[in-house]
Amino acid sequence: TVVPLGWRRPHAALGARNLTWRVMREQDEASDASSAGTASPAASLLAADTAGEARTAGNLRAVAAACIAGIGPFIFGYTLGFTSPAQLPMEVGASGPFGAVLESHLDADGAVASSQAALFGSIVNVGAMLGALVAGPLADSIGRRLTIAAAALPWILAWSAIAFGRTFAEVLAGRLLSGVAVGVASMAVPLYISETAPTSIRGALGAVNQLAVTLGIFAVYLLGGLLQ
Repeated sequence: TVVPLGWRRPHAALGARNLTWRVMREQDEASDASSAGTASPAASLLAADTAGEARTAGNLRAVAAACIAGIGPFIFGYTLGFTSPAQLPMEVGASGPFGAVLESHLDADGAVASSQAALFGSIVNVGAMLGALVAGPLADSIGRRLTIAAAALPWILAWSAIAFGRTFAEVLAGRLLSGVAVGVASMAVPLYISETAPTSIRGALGAVNQLAVTLGIFAVYLLGGLLQ
């Protein structure tokens, strides 16, 4: 069977047209690459300065966010160190309107001892376990920032109960609530910082959590020495 010549001409014309467009596109790409390679030094420096300023601004925002989130670990450390300067006044009664809320006795060496003080100091760990279990699902459902903010509620209730409680049961409940807040903050704050910090300063900002905990312990020891 002989195929008429006229049937081949449209296909040949279409192939030639595609080849022409392909050559033109390759020439345009080569021209763009050449233009990019021959950019002026001033334009390159301007672009680099703009990128550097944006990176610096982003780092400053990340540092500010990490410091604000670090308030949670700071109160965490304050909570842990609270029993050391406050235990004796809670056993024998502090000056002013606050009386003793922990039963105590004198041991053989004449020192004040209390079994309730040990329970008061250690029950924070029970609350921390409960808070850590709740913090994970809470962070996934409402977000990291709201989870950190939510830790403020049990802390407010806890410190109110410890400050104004008149019985051992009241201050013990406050201590347990403070442990719940500790568990929430100890899980949510490092998670938030690691997810928001730029890669260039992520390691440095990761230390904010532990630094804030130690500063909180230092602050409560310092206040305990000044106020007694």
